[in-house]
Formats: sequence, C-alpha cells, structure tokens
Amino acid sequence: MGCFLRRLGRIGLSATFLVGQWGCATYPPPPSSAQLRASLGKIGVVSAQYTPAVEFELPAKGWLGGAGRGAVRGTGVLITLTPQATLMGAGGGLMVGGPGGAIGGAFLGAVFGVVVGAGYMIVGPFYGAATAESPASIEEKEAQLKGALVAMRVQETMRDHVVKTGQSLGNVDMRILEGQGPETASDLLTYFPLDTSQLSSILELRVTKVWLRIGSFKWPDQRESPSVPQSVAVLKINPPLSLGMEVRGRLIRTADKAVLYDNTWKREGEAHLLAEWAANDAQLFGEEFERAYDVLAGQMVTTIF
Repeated sequence: MGCFLRRLGRIGLSATFLVGQWGCATYPPPPSSAQLRASLGKIGVVSAQYTPAVEFELPAKGWLGGAGRGAVRGTGVLITLTPQATLMGAGGGLMVGGPGGAIGGAFLGAVFGVVVGAGYMIVGPFYGAATAESPASIEEKEAQLKGALVAMRVQETMRDHVVKTGQSLGNVDMRILEGQGPETASDLLTYFPLDTSQLSSILELRVTKVWLRIGSFKWPDQRESPSVPQSVAVLKINPPLSLGMEVRGRLIRTADKAVLYDNTWKREGEAHLLAEWAANDAQLFGEEFERAYDVLAGQMVTTIF
C-alpha cells in the first residue's frame, strides 16, 4: 500500500510539472505594483516601420456588382428571416392556443418568412443593379481614404498617443526611439543588446490592421442611412461601414530578452456610409482615428501599467 502511495505521489508530481510546463506558454500578468513598475526603469517606446493591413468592405460597384450583391443579400434575408419568423410564430401561437397553436403559428411564420424572403431574392438583383454606384465613384472614395491613411502615419501617431497617455495617466517614464521597431509583420525583435544602456525595457507597438467593415445582418436593420427605405436596407447595396483598428503591444526586458507582456487590443467605432467617410477630405475618417488612438492608448496603459 505504501509503495502504491509513493508511486501515486510521483505521478502527481509529474503531472504538476507537466502542467507547469504548459503554463509557460502563457505570458505572466502585466506589472501592476508600484515596486514592479519602478523596476522597469525608463521604457523605450518603438513603433512598427511597416504599413498595417488595410481591409475595406466596399459597397457594390456598378450594375453588375450591385446585382450580385442584391442576389446574395436577398438569399441571406431568406435564410435568416425564415427560422426567425417560424420561432416567432410558434411563440405567439403557444401563448394563444397552447401546443396546437404553436404548431399552427410555426407553420404560418415559416410561410411568411419564405414568401418575404423569396421576394427579396427576386427584387434584390434588380434593386442592386439600379442603385449601385459606378466603379469609378467607389474607387475614387477608396483612394481618398487610403491616401488619408498614409498621411496620418498611423504607426507613429499611435505610439505618440500611448507615450502621452502613459506619462499622464500611469506616470510611466517613457522615451520614444525612432527607427527601432519591426520592419515587417513577421519581425519579432528582442532589442538585445540595446545601444542605450539607460533603457531597461522596450514597449513595442504595432498597428496590425485597420478596416472598414459592413455590420452583421440584422432584421430589421438597426443602422442605415435615412435616405434608404427600411424595406430594402437589409440588402446592404451601399451599407454603413464601421471603422476599426487592431494594435499589438509587447513589453520586453532588455537585460535578458524576456517578454513581460504581449497582447492585442481592438476598437471598432460607429458606422457611416462610404461617402460620409470620404467627404471633406476624409475629415470624419481622421476624427474617428483620433478617437480610436485615445481609446486604445488608454486601454493599453491601464492594462500594462
């Protein structure tokens, strides 16, 4: 019996060791105490040297693109609406007539969903072809936004906001290092050895992705342009687009190349039509980026420090 217990103990220790080894794959929680923060010393802040990935989900281009978008969205209405209408009909029938009423309500709801959805499938291609903007118009707006994105210098601007926020909110001693960040998305720099001996830690920031994204399908749609009738808004031929940004931050101790913290933050704001984003030299586009910088910088500083 004693031998069995000793073996069982060895197995338990081995299991604990293995669990500990797996746990090493997870970075430790960010420093939070004033003593640990002080041990970081002066922190050098670097930004990525490459352009972040850009993903724009644009409106349909031209009558052919509009027809295709209308057909796809019309099918989506059928697929989404039919089960919703069936469930709603079953619920209403159950409240009125019990189990028998639920069956009848579900049937009527399904018929309603199929009929309405089929109508969108038929109307969608024609509506899309008739209302889609020309390819030249869409491409001009896209070029305006991408040009504004280049002029913003997103990587450096995000870095500057983090330094400003860290100095004001977290009372963190930070110094900007120019030209030290990763040059490609695949670079994982250790910053060891570092030329400047006064810096004991590096905060590496990289804006990994920015996007304009079409919102997920809703019935009825809850955010469309007032100029678009609600009855056809769900076809999303020219839908509102949400501006989003994703930022990765790594805190590295230069003495031993240890990664103290590694995390990704995302922010997606309000939705506007493509024409609204591009209007007035992309003014709204730039304003939304400023809000994103502030929100993400606050999140990073409070999380890490």
